[in-house]
Order: sequence, then structure tokens, then C-alpha cells
Amino acid sequence: MDGTNQALFDLTTGMPLIDPTTQNGLPILTHGTNMMGNNMLDTTAMTAMQTQAGMLSVLPPQGISADEIALYDRQIRLWGMKAQEMIRNAQVLLIGMRALGNEIAKNLVLAGIGSLTILDSEPLTFEDLETSFLVTEEDIGQPRATASAIELRRMNPRVNIVTDTETILTKTPDYFSRFQIVICTNQPFEMASTINMSCRMYNVKFYAADTYGFYGYIFADLIMHTFTITRDKGNMDTKVGA
Repeated sequence: MDGTNQALFDLTTGMPLIDPTTQNGLPILTHGTNMMGNNMLDTTAMTAMQTQAGMLSVLPPQGISADEIALYDRQIRLWGMKAQEMIRNAQVLLIGMRALGNEIAKNLVLAGIGSLTILDSEPLTFEDLETSFLVTEEDIGQPRATASAIELRRMNPRVNIVTDTETILTKTPDYFSRFQIVICTNQPFEMASTINMSCRMYNVKFYAADTYGFYGYIFADLIMHTFTITRDKGNMDTKVGA
């Protein structure tokens, strides 16, 4: 990113400062909406570095670009810059591309993970079209992983989509070591348990899930996971007439 295309960011929050007005005769930032509903910054209106009261114009934190901050603006406001950077660097394996796998893949890709490997050796059937929104009738006969990857890449070209059309039975435990998270769907209990044990050998976080009509389940083995929520004091009494 060169010096002619820099955005303004609040140092305390890491958020882009969106202001459709101008100051000192210079345009600040304008915004629109992209296909995912996130606020988009107009890069043609981004100015060089400026100093304002209480805020500085700086480049975004290292590792995530101004364009990405603009694209994922809405979700960054929800969980913060640090979490988005972790998502951006995540290497995820998704096993099984039927109904639930389709939904999981779509959500991960739109969230902007670094790389998604989808593993499914089974050929796409006509029945799959009833629940798989990533494929079309022309894809019947192709491996589910290959057929689904086309639409996933179209949803978010920033995400690296890798397809693996080999059967899960050929995978040795070290195969799972390259991922940070493994998500297992549409697998029998014995296979899911074997994959879970392989993930534990390499300290890889593991999820197993499936749906059966109106019912379903999810299992998570995060090994060691710390989750902390810090909030300012809330629920303050409101003074009438203040």
C-alpha cells in the first residue's frame, strides 16, 4: 500500500474513521455497502496522513490491510481487530460438504479466514442439490469438494480455498497437524473419534457436528482454551431529566 492510499484509523480501537465531510479542504472518508452488508470505504476519497484532535492518521495494524478493514468493518466492530487478525491467519480443515458443511464453509469464507481446506471424496448426487446451495445440476458427478469450491472462491476471493478429494480413510495423524482447527461433519462416530485423537496429538482444536432433520449435535474439543470477556460497568441507572 503506497502513501497515496492511506486511511484514517482511531488508535484506541483500530477502527476506520468514517466521515463523509471534509476538513481543511481535504476529503476524509466516504462509505457505501458491499454485497455482504459491510461498510465499504471509498478508497478514492482516502487522504494522506492527517492529525486531528484526539486521533492520528496512521496505517492499519500490521498484517491486515485498509481494504480488509473496510470489507470486514461490521464484524470488526463486533469482535475487534485482534480477533479479525486471528481469523485472517486461521488454517481450517472442513470434512464433509453436505448440507451442514455448505453452511459452515459459507460462514467461514465470508468471515475472511486465511485458508479453508474442504475434504470430501464423494461424488455430487442429484439428492445433494436439495440442500447444497453451492452447487448446480451441472456439477453432478464431480467430487463434492471440487464442485463447492467454485462458488466459495467467488464469495470471497481473498480466502485461499484448497480442495482434497481423497477419502478420509487415507489420512494419517500428521495430516491434521498443518491446521489450527478441524471441523468434522457427516462422519460416523468411530471416524470422528479417530480424527479427534489425531488432532489431540498435535494440539489441534476439533469440532464434530451433524444434523438429522430437525435434530443435530455439536461436539467441541478445544484442548486448552481461555475465553475472557471484559466489559465496562453497565446497567447504570438513568437519571430522569438529566
